Amino acid sequence: MTDLNYQGDPRMTLDENGANLVYRGGQPLMDRGLENVVLILLFTKKGWAGNALFKNPDQKIESDFVAAHEQPITLSALNEIRDAAEKALNRPVFGTVTVITTNPRSNVISSIITIEPPGRDIQTLIVSRNGLNWISQIIDPAYRKI
Repeated sequence: MTDLNYQGDPRMTLDENGANLVYRGGQPLMDRGLENVVLILLFTKKGWAGNALFKNPDQKIESDFVAAHEQPITLSALNEIRDAAEKALNRPVFGTVTVITTNPRSNVISSIITIEPPGRDIQTLIVSRNGLNWISQIIDPAYRKI
């Protein structure tokens, strides 16, 4: 049996300064799920310089997800956030994507993203903005592997 601690991609986590990698004993936490891909697609703003490297427009990465959070919290804004997430994640690899965006309290916005990839297990990712801070949590987090 192979050691899952060394398979997959280094798992990204979010904080107020952007994305980070978490290390345990010098080894980055690894994740073989879709969490990193989802976070990259959601949090890469329009105008990302790396898009210049892609000739195929379908490979370009950009999203209005963060920009949609930069407005007053209204029902219309929550719908825009949901729509931005669905648009960013509209890729065949994800299959069916369902996004539920809510405002559970004051300055907190929470999006529950359910991904039903063809031939794979359903994954749920919760992305919350609490004031200026971002929090992401997947139901089967990478830290359980180490």
